[in-house]
Amino acid sequence: MINIPKGTKDILPKDSYKWHKVYDVARKLARKYNLKEIMTPTFEHTELFIRGVGEGSDIVSKEMYTFKDRSDRSITLKPEGTAGVARAVIENSLYADALPLKMYYITPCFRYERPQAGRLREHHQFGVEIYGANTAVSDVEALSIAMDFYSNFGVTPTVLLNSLGCKNCRPAYIDALREYYKSHIGEMCEDCKRRYETNVLRILDCKVDICKEITKNAPVITDYLCDECKAKLDETLALLDKSGVKYKLSSRLVRGIDYYTNLVFEFVDEDVTLGQNALGAGGRYNNLVGELGGKDCPVIGFGIGIERLLGYLAQKNITIEDNEKVDIYVASMVDAANTLDLVRNLRERGYSVDYDILSRSLKSQFKYADKIGAKYVITYGEDELNSGLLSLKDMSSGKSTKCKIEELKI
Repeated sequence: MINIPKGTKDILPKDSYKWHKVYDVARKLARKYNLKEIMTPTFEHTELFIRGVGEGSDIVSKEMYTFKDRSDRSITLKPEGTAGVARAVIENSLYADALPLKMYYITPCFRYERPQAGRLREHHQFGVEIYGANTAVSDVEALSIAMDFYSNFGVTPTVLLNSLGCKNCRPAYIDALREYYKSHIGEMCEDCKRRYETNVLRILDCKVDICKEITKNAPVITDYLCDECKAKLDETLALLDKSGVKYKLSSRLVRGIDYYTNLVFEFVDEDVTLGQNALGAGGRYNNLVGELGGKDCPVIGFGIGIERLLGYLAQKNITIEDNEKVDIYVASMVDAANTLDLVRNLRERGYSVDYDILSRSLKSQFKYADKIGAKYVITYGEDELNSGLLSLKDMSSGKSTKCKIEELKI
């Protein structure tokens, strides 16, 4: 027997309707907020992620699925969605179109990391990217889309917010962090020793107890923000207050990807009994397009892991209703040709229809209809064939009626 690769998961027929619900919500939101779908390849040139995500990030240094193709080119399965979108924007000069450019994607992502609840080596993301706006209003727009998405599942997470500053004020903060951590290097985990050299900001996000303890007294970015960054953050918070979005400032919040600047955020459930309380994250990456060789263009966006969301809903006992159950099951006792005629007619009328293809007894057909959750069952025998009247049973109420096919309404 060949087993599924570690860190991957089958989406079984009994659960696929949950994924369809997520897709439907995402696409309805896209229509509501004027987001256009963008689809990028599953794999890209490795250089894209080294330059875009950052060579010092955990994703690039430890988690990417990278291989050489038959022409000896280094190829990587995409570990996240943003870099590929930025590459597509540059390559196709999309920032020359009418701005802002508002896009969304639903894509698989691949990271070689230890599998755990809500974190798989192959996972799927719903992401949103807004290009061309560097305003507090665009910050709130991105956050509003995400919160609207969650509300469709009966969830209202808290938004944790921070500013990482800009290229003018962040260097002073980085210098302050280096100075602070310099005397603690020997106590820190091996990853943080490496982060001290490559991206000292990432130490703030370390989950190792000793590093978390050391970080408690580290300098905070808000003490180093320039006037422009302070004003921008204050304006965003004021607009969020008016919009009713629940948020908290978190001065230790950073992201594990190097392209973030200014605003960063996470969506969390503060119920500490949950193992994975981070439901999604995002922020602003105004320098990404320029760093990848394009014309400077401000961007804000977020990504939400679909597996993480579905696992979280299950933990919270939030049920996604299965609306994909078949409308009508035809329990037939006539020949196949007449059965097919009826089934075809019903399907042409817009109903989802199933019927027996195993030559089972009428009793077995009713049992099967009940198992698959059919809303109605039509019993189709010689009497119905000759009279032109259908025998229709409502499976929820048990009520039976007769009607002509052209009068059928369910």
